[in-house]
Amino acid sequence: MRKTAIAIALVLVATLGILVPSVAAATGDPKVVIIVGATHSVTDSYRADGDRAYAEAKKYTSNVVKVYSPNATWAKVKAAVTGASVVIYMGHGNGWPSPYTYDPNYTTKDGMGLNATAGNGDYNNKYYGEPYMAQLPLAPGAIVLLHHLCYASGNSEPGGAAPSVSVARQRADNYATGFLKAGASAVIADGHSSAASYLRPIFTTHQSVEDMWRSMPNDHDNVVSFPSTRTPGALIYQDPDSPTSGFYRSLAVGTAGATTDEIVSAGYADTGTDPTTLVVPGNAAVSTDGATLFSGLDTASDGGTSLPAGTRLRVVEQPTQTFAGGGTLVEVEGIDDPSITGYMLASDLAAKDSTPPVVRLLDPGGPFSPNDDSSHDSASIRGRFTESVDWKLRIRNGGGTTVYETTGTGPSFTLAWDGKVSGDRVPDGTYNVTLTGDDAWANGDATATRQLIVDTRPPALASLTPGATSNIWFSPNGDGVRDSVTLTVTNAETGALVTRVVDGGDRLLKTWTTPNGSASEAIEWNGKTNTGAVAPDGMYTIGVAPRDRAGNTGAFVDRTVMLVGALRTVSTSRGLFFPQDLDSLDRSTTLKFTLSRPMTVDWTIVDTAGHVVATKFDDTALPAGTQSWVFNGVGTDGQMVPRGRYTSLVTATDGTLLATQAIGFETEAFRFKLSDTTPARGQKVTLTITSAEVLSRISRLSIYQPGVTRWRVTLTKVSNHTYKVTFRLKSAGKSGIVKFKVSGRDTKDGAQSTTVSFPIH
Repeated sequence: MRKTAIAIALVLVATLGILVPSVAAATGDPKVVIIVGATHSVTDSYRADGDRAYAEAKKYTSNVVKVYSPNATWAKVKAAVTGASVVIYMGHGNGWPSPYTYDPNYTTKDGMGLNATAGNGDYNNKYYGEPYMAQLPLAPGAIVLLHHLCYASGNSEPGGAAPSVSVARQRADNYATGFLKAGASAVIADGHSSAASYLRPIFTTHQSVEDMWRSMPNDHDNVVSFPSTRTPGALIYQDPDSPTSGFYRSLAVGTAGATTDEIVSAGYADTGTDPTTLVVPGNAAVSTDGATLFSGLDTASDGGTSLPAGTRLRVVEQPTQTFAGGGTLVEVEGIDDPSITGYMLASDLAAKDSTPPVVRLLDPGGPFSPNDDSSHDSASIRGRFTESVDWKLRIRNGGGTTVYETTGTGPSFTLAWDGKVSGDRVPDGTYNVTLTGDDAWANGDATATRQLIVDTRPPALASLTPGATSNIWFSPNGDGVRDSVTLTVTNAETGALVTRVVDGGDRLLKTWTTPNGSASEAIEWNGKTNTGAVAPDGMYTIGVAPRDRAGNTGAFVDRTVMLVGALRTVSTSRGLFFPQDLDSLDRSTTLKFTLSRPMTVDWTIVDTAGHVVATKFDDTALPAGTQSWVFNGVGTDGQMVPRGRYTSLVTATDGTLLATQAIGFETEAFRFKLSDTTPARGQKVTLTITSAEVLSRISRLSIYQPGVTRWRVTLTKVSNHTYKVTFRLKSAGKSGIVKFKVSGRDTKDGAQSTTVSFPIH
């Protein structure tokens, strides 16, 4: 329809001499800008991806701009994105946190890697960070699509260490910040998919940006959401490959309820303005008072009738016949008075609004629950047009029956629907919301239909761990050990998790709400109340209830936890010592713990099988204070314990509450740390060796690989106790067990030797 109107307009311009502005010029096509940064050897592939996005964008708008390396400088990018509704960037990502130097202003972080100068190749890279992105002159409600970037969605660089969940969340939050500051309604970072796959739903569907992002083909159904710490009011979503790894998809929503309609319509101009010249077909008003309306084209014998200034007319056609007295004739019809028909001089008419209005936005308000529970009891419906209109809103059920209807006038509105008909709540289900609008010049209805869900059914928890019979305790005393307790919760529906903590007297201490997606969510309590004070030692109940997007809250599921802060600072002075050589060097470790109040204590040392090898306290009542134990490797039986790993285990109780803390240590000459504990033949590995004692000399590392003659590599000294070597395992041989052996002499000439084994494949 739109292309046909444009074609007719161009024909009229060519044949009739009347300037007819095209519909596209009147509304302003949404602008899409595709940026390919300087990305070294992969720039060619990104340019090809950019061309595919360009071809897709051109299906929906004529206003598509490419800014590619080697000419993608900051000045050109900034100029190109002026008024852009969709900005696509492909290139290097430089985010934070990262292994690189921290910059509190993010000058080079969380932005684009562009050309430092134009025309100097794809290796001519310079990073423009958050402060630059905040200057981008985007269209209102624009969306930014980031593809192939490191860090932007929470991921790392290829070959880099995988981030923790916490680091991945910080990265996604930080990377979106500059673009949100620039006014973007949403920022999507997708490391693996194409921009074209997002352009189609942006231009062809009517849904929230969140729903669009969730429905992409590479959805992993591991969605989690959390409030942004950098952008107040924004929400960050991630959809990793698994709940804790593979962070290649993220979404930052800075505008609540941001929709695809708002993104696209941001480029539309006001359709209510008057054109500078007549539009055929189009609208006009008589500008010359008493202007003649001729009944036919034979104007020489037609006296005609006069029309007052301001008479509203529809310009139907321009005949090919020219007025004998000079000038151009147009055929007109009355808008307010249908009896007016005939021909008039174009010079007696003023061009008026001839462009149909467009629905910029119809947001039905999302799922709601009209059950009078004071949560999401009504739907907040928003509508916006490209000009002031007389509008009508209808809500129909699945059978097509209208359950609600209202009208109004203006360019926009927000209204609430309580989900009731004659005071009775409508049934749960999906309803069609239809909005129409007609402007003052009857240019044709703007129309849009969206779906609205009524849902009064509360959700249920899909899972909550640990289980109800678990012994859950924690110790929020600031010693860095078990300072918080964490429950892993899955809501059966997308929504939120409501958490409350009550004490033994059923008094509410703390409550909070955590947004959730389809993946499990970690609910953590640090022992603090709503006032910020740490709760006293005691038994507490943590309850978690699911809430859906319609505001329905399900039943609380409880877990009992023990808060025991009295036992703290269980420590060892040495994590590695070697008493078995019986010399005076590094032959003991000092074990300690602290009680903040009197308790009864068991204190033992156990081996890896859980057998007690030494006992300090057995059901012993102790006062508040610090206890020490210098352990020199001698067990309860008076014999030296074998080499190996041991645990100092402290259990403290007051008769009701019980806490256990442990710290490990090793009695061994050397500790080995291999970069991959299940290496492959032919693989490059790094081995770090820690010596319990300072050595006067150390042997080369001997390697016993299955099916290969023993071979050796030289160690590099890093510090008095640390040695390191990087080498490649032999490709020959077979799978099985690879052994590493190192020996040395301490400063008292005592012999030291340790052999360790790892599986090899």
